[in-house]
Formats: sequence, C-alpha cells, structure tokens
Amino acid sequence: MDEFLHKALYVEETDEDIDFETAPSTGQEYLRRVMVESRKCDAVVVADMTGKKLKAQTVLYTTDSGCPAAPPGFLPSEEWEKFQVSEFSSIRNQMSQYLAKQKQQGIKIKPSITLPSGDKEKEWSILCFGNPDDKECSGTPPMLPIILSLNQFMVETLLEYNVQWLEETSFSQQRGQWLYALLAKLEKPLKPEMCSLIRTLARLCSTFRANLASAEDPLLPQLNLFICLVGRYFDQTDLADPIEQEKERKHSISGNTFPAL
Repeated sequence: MDEFLHKALYVEETDEDIDFETAPSTGQEYLRRVMVESRKCDAVVVADMTGKKLKAQTVLYTTDSGCPAAPPGFLPSEEWEKFQVSEFSSIRNQMSQYLAKQKQQGIKIKPSITLPSGDKEKEWSILCFGNPDDKECSGTPPMLPIILSLNQFMVETLLEYNVQWLEETSFSQQRGQWLYALLAKLEKPLKPEMCSLIRTLARLCSTFRANLASAEDPLLPQLNLFICLVGRYFDQTDLADPIEQEKERKHSISGNTFPAL
C-alpha cells in the first residue's frame, strides 16, 4: 500500500535492524519504527461482530410538550386557528411594508413619548402596565408608533421582559396586547433564544388556560391565540393544540390596539 500513499515527511532508509525494546533516540528513528509497524498491519480489517456481544441501544423518547391539556370545550377550531394565523401574517406584512416605505422616504418613526433604554426593566414595566403604587398610572398600550420605533434588539429585550413578568404574575388582556404587538414585530427566522422564549410563552398560556373556570372566560380566546401563533405561525408544532373537530367556536380578541396602516 505504500506506493499509493503520499509521504508527508522524508524518512531516510537504512539497513540497520531496529530494536523495538529500546526507546528511539531521534525523530528519524521513531518515524522508521512507525513505518515498519504500519507495514505489518493489514490493508483492510473486518471486525468480527457477533450478536451476543451487542446490546440493544436504549432510546428514551417522550411526546410530552410540557403543556397541560386543555379542558373539554376550551380548544379552538381549525378554521379559527387558520384565520388568526392569516390575520397575524397580514399585520406583519403591513408593518414591514410601512417601515420600508418610511425608510425609503427618509422618515424616522418617533413615538410621542420618551421610551426607556433596554436595560431599564422597571421603567418599562411601569410604562407598559403602570405603577402598582400609583392607581392613576395604568400603563401605556402598545400603540403602533411605539412598536414600529423599536429595533429588533429592543423587541427581543421587551419580549423577554414580558414573558418573565408573566411567569411572576397572571395573564391579563393588557399583557396580551403587549405580547401580541411584540410578536408581530419579531423577525423570522427565530434566534435560538427567542425560540426558547416563545415556547415558554406557549407553555405559560397553556397553564393559565387549564386553570380557567369556564370556557366563557374572556381571557380564553387570547390564551388560545398565543398557543396558536407559537405552534402554527412560528412553527413550534409540538406545542400546537390538536385540531378540534367540533363546530367552529366564535372566538375573538377584543381590545386591538393596532390602528390600520
């Protein structure tokens, strides 16, 4: 086989016998030993694999998504999910087209209020949802100029804040509005951190839904909406609800704060 192999290093040939009982004294001597030993090896080696020596591989697979099952009557219909995904996609497209048009005209979008920097978590919490110590400060809805003025870093930062706050409190229509607005501005394909974050959001919404007392609860459509968007629009299909075969439910999301573009 030596004639087919390209030599990487020059090794001086010699007729001297090699004493394998002693350590090589030079680099050349070491390489000569390697060459001699390699020539004693077969060009092709086949392992003797017997069934008795092989053990079956243990594979642990689970289909548990971490989302509690929806109570009977709480699932949306397939038609409802398709409609919500279509509406969400349409809003994202309108926002992208509007931003592109403004950029082409050299117009920078500025909200009517001063926004905190990304590292001011407490200030953002007060801006979005008000100050718990001040009943007159009820928070600011996610109006379009605010959302459009955010760069992607700020969108991801605020989305992370909102999911974290949701873990520490409970779901509300106001929190749902901010989450929807931020998801509408979140760019695809998702970064791994954002993918993990929205999966956490879907699991939280599933938990909140499982704890609702009735299918008539006004928060149910919004919780179903976020589970739907994460699973169907952002392609986390293992977290999506199973298709409901019953008659379409008339779910609607009230309190939409997005004006027409």
